[in-house]
Amino acid sequence: MKTLLVLKTSVNGEQSHSNALLDQAVADARQRFPELTVIERDLNAQSVPTLNSETVAAIRAGVADTEAQKTAIALAETLVAELNQADAVLMGLPRYNFTAPASFKNYIDYIARPRITFRYGENGVEGLLPNIPVAAVITSGGAYQGTAADTMTPWVTQVLGFVGLSQVQFIHAENMAMNADVGLKQAQTQLQHWISQLS
Repeated sequence: MKTLLVLKTSVNGEQSHSNALLDQAVADARQRFPELTVIERDLNAQSVPTLNSETVAAIRAGVADTEAQKTAIALAETLVAELNQADAVLMGLPRYNFTAPASFKNYIDYIARPRITFRYGENGVEGLLPNIPVAAVITSGGAYQGTAADTMTPWVTQVLGFVGLSQVQFIHAENMAMNADVGLKQAQTQLQHWISQLS
């Protein structure tokens, strides 16, 4: 593996459990791959603005008349380029009010682009991104994995698969509000295993 894309989405900065797990995983990956290039994008610190009618039209057409449109097109191109450059993706997704952070939804809106990352063909939707391994680290205050309340896992599976990323391994760190140490340790072990499978 030459390049790892790391996506952070927590609003809690240095206090974030998901960020801590990602940082440790990156350190482990660097040990395994000494020449590793890490592209880190903090979607909270490096704001990904919500699209509106002006900016979404510009991204679709690839034509900008305003500074806001130019900025939106440039960001969309950069985010897709990072995915195309990566050999694997590591993302932290804290569960906020039963779903992913708003910054991640905004990110998806920038990368899900017709004829760029997906297209409609005779057999339906075809994702166009390289199908590289993805580790999605979901941190939760309670325990939701495998219950009807976990609407987040199927949504992430669907939206990433839509653009061609179907090799998604979910790593759940649960009960963070009650017994964080146990959940963090279990997640770290799973992340170490995921890294060991990369090549």
